[in-house]
Amino acid sequence: MDRCRLKNIIILILVLVNGFLLASLAQRRGAEQDSFRRTAEQLVALFQADGMTLDPGAISRDAPPDGVTLSRDTAQEEQAAAFLLGDSLSASDQGGGIFHYAGPGGEALFRSSGGFEASGVLAEGDAESFCRDFCRTFSYETPDIRLDGEGSGVFSAAGVYGKLPVFNCLVTFTIEDGVLTSVSGTLLPRTGGAALSESQPLSAAGALVAFQRMRRESAAVASAVTDTRLCYELQASGASLSLTPAWRIATDTEDYYVNCFTGAVTAGGARTGEGTA
Repeated sequence: MDRCRLKNIIILILVLVNGFLLASLAQRRGAEQDSFRRTAEQLVALFQADGMTLDPGAISRDAPPDGVTLSRDTAQEEQAAAFLLGDSLSASDQGGGIFHYAGPGGEALFRSSGGFEASGVLAEGDAESFCRDFCRTFSYETPDIRLDGEGSGVFSAAGVYGKLPVFNCLVTFTIEDGVLTSVSGTLLPRTGGAALSESQPLSAAGALVAFQRMRRESAAVASAVTDTRLCYELQASGASLSLTPAWRIATDTEDYYVNCFTGAVTAGGARTGEGTA
């Protein structure tokens, strides 16, 4: 057999193999789509039977990420303290995992649990831009700033890790007469390691079932589910911090959060205007 003919046979075999693989992949995707469609129809009927509206388009197909273990980053804490208090910081270890910082703008405490608080004259003039810059620098969503006629108000922003919001990790700002007087909340370390679990995380459909079960048991008031999105839940035990994947279920009354591994449902409070990341 000459080399040219042999080459053509090999090419033909490769084409046939690739065609088989593409057909198999298309068949698998078709089966997955059919399965998802049937699941969505069943969920819609389940919610409808309980007097709730569920938009099939609100059921996410995204797969939950792995959990994350976090380690304290004192260099990041010092950077945050300098941002809030100004340069020429003095620092001292207060014991018990607490570090104290003092600077031209005031003083701050950072704890091993990730919690921190700073007070003083932290920003004057354009305090609102200062708050937005802090959120952008230290991975929080853009805050929804609403001040009264005297330039005073209290507002918060959720932490962000890996482009996903962390629903129970907040930073709160207090502005009085145009002056930022205090900032407090939780500072998430920037890096962490994967926390693998033997449990299969809940899909959006599984989270909706857990939510509906909770609603039946607690008679929570809601008449429509409008969205499901992935997020993280912060777990803190002493100096140990971790992030667990969770689903945010948006309803017409408030948001609910379902832990992807335990199925526990947490109410997130009445819905308000949301900032943009």
